[in-house]
Amino acid sequence: MSESRWVPGLRFGPEFDPEQYELLEFHHRGGEAEVWRAVRTGHNGRKELVAAKIMLERDPSEVRRWLGRWDDVSHNAHRLGVTDLVVPSFLLGPSPHRPGAVSSGGLLGYQISPWVEGVPLHTWARTQRGGPAAVAEVLERLCRIVDELHRKRWVHRDISPANVLVDGQGVVKLIDLTFLAPLDHTLTVAVFTPGHVPPEAEQVGGFPTTAKDLFAVGTLARTLLLPDHGRLDHRLAAEQARAELLAAGYGEELARWACEPLARDPERRPAPLGPWAGRGRELLRSHRPVARTAGLAVLPDRSGRPLVVTGGADGTALAGPGRTAHRLPAGQGPGAVRELAAGWAGRQGELVVCAEDRGNTLWVGTAAGWWEAARGVNGLAGAVGPGGEMTVWTAVGGALRSYRWAPGLTLTGQELSGCPADRVLAALEERPGCWLVLVEHRGRVLSWRPGSAEPPAPLGPADSPRAGALARTSAGPRAATLRPDGSVQLHTLGAAGPGTEIGDGEPSLGIAMVGHRGGPTIALAGAGGVRLRLPAGGASRRPRWWRPTLRPATRVALAMGDDWRLCLAAVVEGELQVWQEDAAYRWQAVELPEAP
Repeated sequence: MSESRWVPGLRFGPEFDPEQYELLEFHHRGGEAEVWRAVRTGHNGRKELVAAKIMLERDPSEVRRWLGRWDDVSHNAHRLGVTDLVVPSFLLGPSPHRPGAVSSGGLLGYQISPWVEGVPLHTWARTQRGGPAAVAEVLERLCRIVDELHRKRWVHRDISPANVLVDGQGVVKLIDLTFLAPLDHTLTVAVFTPGHVPPEAEQVGGFPTTAKDLFAVGTLARTLLLPDHGRLDHRLAAEQARAELLAAGYGEELARWACEPLARDPERRPAPLGPWAGRGRELLRSHRPVARTAGLAVLPDRSGRPLVVTGGADGTALAGPGRTAHRLPAGQGPGAVRELAAGWAGRQGELVVCAEDRGNTLWVGTAAGWWEAARGVNGLAGAVGPGGEMTVWTAVGGALRSYRWAPGLTLTGQELSGCPADRVLAALEERPGCWLVLVEHRGRVLSWRPGSAEPPAPLGPADSPRAGALARTSAGPRAATLRPDGSVQLHTLGAAGPGTEIGDGEPSLGIAMVGHRGGPTIALAGAGGVRLRLPAGGASRRPRWWRPTLRPATRVALAMGDDWRLCLAAVVEGELQVWQEDAAYRWQAVELPEAP
């Protein structure tokens, strides 16, 4: 609860009934407000769940100004009667306080909405199992709400994934009407939500336009199709989204359709949205993403040749110069792969592949074939240790689990208490048998050493990271986290304070890291290509950056061979590319043999 200034159980309400509401659960903080799940107790004793948005501004004039604006919003939204537009009510009252206590703070503004049993659109997109048909249904429902609002000559002006809720049946609700405005009234405040506003900026004193909502719906279509991607650059929105969709395996026609609302020229954005959403429904029904790479691992073999293990919509595959001497596990294995880990196990260096499929099942594959290890897993990381034993880590039911395998031994699993885990991001064996893991729990990144007496240590604020990585260095282990907006932070574990921002502000889609020659080497993949952050060397005391390609990339993997040379693999516009250091540690492109 460290992100909130209040705790569950506190009461609030209007001045004439200051304990009418009780805080139940903190949800998130956005801008100058906190959002809580709360319960209202009516005068008849009936209880009602509500969403309470608490404005943090304490200046009385500012609070009353917001309250006046909200009263107008509530009145107008009720009058419009737009289906599935969640209309709030508003009150002014003392700050949340203990029952029976008198609040010592000033008055706060509260926006109260009916509680909706749904999740934000980006969360739904990451967890939904209905496939393209479910995506099309949600998008159509959102477009119907926006079209109905526009027909009545009003605009929302703040459409974003956090303001669109989707429930388990795909029902869509549009919330947070703070900036709802009619088309014929001049603006008194401009709204800018990064990643969801068009290139043309709102101007105070100007008039609102429907084009802003249209653009925002286009950004949400991209979120539905590419739920794991970071923030969209509004200056090159259509170009970036098209490259990302093609790299993810969507067809050209579907990519063109998805980018129509992102057009730089507002007049070219589809209006109304209904026919556009209908075309998208047909495209999504008839087109499926082609085989694409979702999981990626690079393994130098005993000869130093890079072997690349990939996983995607068509299962697993091998690539690279080292492919001819090895083969994948035989038999029926995972269908569509989300994540994978691979290594050389045992004294003979037998290839072992662990994969998490789209149904959240953990598979282990060896020369003897594939078998299921666990179900309901989320996240996968691991490696082969010095003893030749493959250890992988995953999360099942909110708990951390490890699975170990070596030739001649059976697969053994263990649940570890002491660290809650919704998803495993990375794992590193610091010394034989002693691991360091990076997990996500309730949107926060935690680092933990299983078996230690130390509690999990949080890294940075809670922001639902996309990915993470760990590496050994002479100064101790380092962690890197990839945020939802594509920014990357580098952390020194055990050090106080926030991590260091790296990447020069260019959004990333994938990350990999390995400890190597004086510091971590970090690989980033994004719309601007592949970037490699190399440790400082020579007379320079600053890390160096090298770009092997400027073409859009989505996934990246790094590994170090027995000869200390690094291998780098990346998925570039849907194609696999590999680079490796030569004997003088100069990077060279590796030619990939064609598949037989």
